Amino acid sequence: MSVALSETRAPGLPVPAAAARPRRDGWRTYLVVAAMLAPICVPSGPGQTAVIDVLNLFAIVAFALFVAFPGREPLRAPLLAPVALVAVGSLIASLWAPSMGQAALALVQDAYLYAWFLVVVNLVRTPRDLRAVRVAWVCTAVAVALLASRGVRPAATLYNPNMLADYLVMSIFVALSLLAEVRPLPLALAIGTLGLGLLCTKSNGGMIAFAAGAMTWCAVAVATGPPRRHGRVLATAAIVVSLVGLFGWLNLEWGMGDGALQALKEHTFVGRMEHSSQSRLRIWDQLERTYARSPLGIGPGNSGEFTLSIAERERPDSYRSKEAHSDYLAYAIERGPLGVAGLLILTVTAFLHVLGYWRSARQHGGRPSPRTAWWTTAMAAALAASAVHSTVIEKLHFRHFWLFLALVCGSSLMASERAVSSAREAA
Repeated sequence: MSVALSETRAPGLPVPAAAARPRRDGWRTYLVVAAMLAPICVPSGPGQTAVIDVLNLFAIVAFALFVAFPGREPLRAPLLAPVALVAVGSLIASLWAPSMGQAALALVQDAYLYAWFLVVVNLVRTPRDLRAVRVAWVCTAVAVALLASRGVRPAATLYNPNMLADYLVMSIFVALSLLAEVRPLPLALAIGTLGLGLLCTKSNGGMIAFAAGAMTWCAVAVATGPPRRHGRVLATAAIVVSLVGLFGWLNLEWGMGDGALQALKEHTFVGRMEHSSQSRLRIWDQLERTYARSPLGIGPGNSGEFTLSIAERERPDSYRSKEAHSDYLAYAIERGPLGVAGLLILTVTAFLHVLGYWRSARQHGGRPSPRTAWWTTAMAAALAASAVHSTVIEKLHFRHFWLFLALVCGSSLMASERAVSSAREAA
């Protein structure tokens, strides 16, 4: 019987081993647990370590011993070139670091996050893996958003409100990627809860990033969807713009909604925008002067290690400088020109992976399914939001960012492999 089955199998396709399914299910369970633990950052340990880091270290070792080194599956290593470029720039900049300890800690964090990224990229091998991680992500994000309803500027289970806002923005687009896979009512409730949680953070950067992601989402949804979707998206956008314009005109002419606008300014991110912008401008001005003195970088993690004069003081109770509050500025100042070049290449490459996923999906089976289209749209929107948010926040050590990046690259490589396999079968 086994001989007959093997003879009817297409040439070149391996017969799966009996132990393959349990091993795959075990790694899928790990991916689900990792998605659930990614936003659980408190209580934190030394060096802002969290519970997930312990699990990930075991996973990295297990992956190296039982998957990578035995060569059971081809090893994927996306983004290796830009990450290596960042590492070289960081090592050069560390020669001028005020604190070698901070530089070493940042480099260890870089290595750990990229190693974890490689593990996830290599474990996401099937659409079932991808769906399981996204569902777990959204369920956990809803629980975190409910915790965010408490307090003036809640951080929930993350380190601060801005980090929470970044996580919730990304979670909204992950939820939208399930439009063709989850029932509409629970999905709508989940997205609404995530949106309210985002408002509670009062994060200026988070709201601006969400706006950028939403515009990208609309544009890509039109580009990847069937023709009938074009009219729906454009009509919805026109209605929203018209309503906002009508409300603005009524407010200017007759003062309608003045009370609501004042409450919005006092109790949400709008009221913080002016103060937050001035604070960041002072920080960036100081760091620009520091960069002029050390154009090759001051060492990763060292932007907050300088002692300032009384006139330049940024903290009410300390003479130490503040962090850069911008990935692009931080990489330029801390890691030098090679570091910021690596960051920009990494960002562009991530978008190219989204494009590669869509093209491979089209090659695999003609017109991609709605599930593929919505995931493509969500990936592009979340990456656009992330790129914008990086202008006002340092997020490249956020675990949820690297998890999402791994899903993007894993999806792209999975689609490419499936397209190549289909082409071989057709030949």
